[in-house]
Amino acid sequence: MRMLGSRHGGIGRYVFELAAHILEIDTTNTYFLFYNTKNSEPEDIQFFKKFTNVVFVATTIRHYSLAEQTSFLYLLNRCDLDLVHFPNFNVPAYYTKPYVVTIHDMVHHKIGGAKKSHYFHFLAYKRIIEQAAKNARAIITVSEYSKKDISHFLGTKPEKIHVLYEGTSLPATVSGQDVENVKRKWLLRKPFLLFVGVLERKKNLKMLTRALDVLIKKFHHDIDLVIVGKVDSHYPDIRYKALDITYKDHLVFTGYVGDTDLAALYKAAYGYVSASLHEGFGLPGVEAMKFGLPLAVSNIEVFNEIYDDAAIYFNPLDTDDIAEKLNLMVRDTQYHQKMQEKSFRRGQLFDWKKTAEGTLEIYNQIVTNS
Repeated sequence: MRMLGSRHGGIGRYVFELAAHILEIDTTNTYFLFYNTKNSEPEDIQFFKKFTNVVFVATTIRHYSLAEQTSFLYLLNRCDLDLVHFPNFNVPAYYTKPYVVTIHDMVHHKIGGAKKSHYFHFLAYKRIIEQAAKNARAIITVSEYSKKDISHFLGTKPEKIHVLYEGTSLPATVSGQDVENVKRKWLLRKPFLLFVGVLERKKNLKMLTRALDVLIKKFHHDIDLVIVGKVDSHYPDIRYKALDITYKDHLVFTGYVGDTDLAALYKAAYGYVSASLHEGFGLPGVEAMKFGLPLAVSNIEVFNEIYDDAAIYFNPLDTDDIAEKLNLMVRDTQYHQKMQEKSFRRGQLFDWKKTAEGTLEIYNQIVTNS
């Protein structure tokens, strides 16, 4: 819960929705919810106060900190819990009671430590995630692709790893007024493509915006690219690199947006696009499918697994190929409509209630066998 809320990106959304749906289902067991008073949104905490079987544990201990390995360990031991679910790999290394850990992806093993200044952080990460996987009673992950990576990089037996897809949780209906409000807020007067995610290295935004340059210059489309998400504090230069294109006036950076505005942006967009190089799941694309948005995304294994035939796939390292596929989406009205239908149909498969039910089953197996 210390990473609760959409401001923490995909993991924050995962924590909120999983906890909410588990508490809707299980009214018998008592749950301790740890939250960071500095990072959690007050309205998120207020939401959970409607559940009578919740004990709130406030803390100021940051995730990915030394205090997480010491002070948070002490706090957990003092609570003496039957089972803990860590929703990310950052488990105190010396915690010995039963726990489940969710490992979303192994992207840091693939690109971590690339900068010398991050090398020691990378070594610490490797130590923590290896211990987390080794000592967990069960590992939850969000795709078969991530399961394969976890088994490969951490040597974990596949039978210890459980795949539970994430769901979608944005407002089911969006009013015309909400759409007009977001268009007015960000001066969106043209048709636009939408990207959603933290502005970090693996998202490959520089190649995506260069492909927009090609799309406009070669195919003469008067279209914008709206980029939704906060800047990764470790890579503040990514935004400036993304802006280093001829048609920079066609880029709109919104920063973080709340759920109402995000849903309205999905509703208003012409299509969703992601040139990401590494993902564990791809939740924004699933959210886009809920609104029937055609997807144009990287031809990477995990996107093929999650989006199946609801997306157009391109080589994320080839700006010409990205532009060609975006042009196909934009210029061909009949094809666009066909992809809308496939997208909406595929999106119905992802449900947080199913995720919660599968997670509860894992909890019960561990508690019963402990």
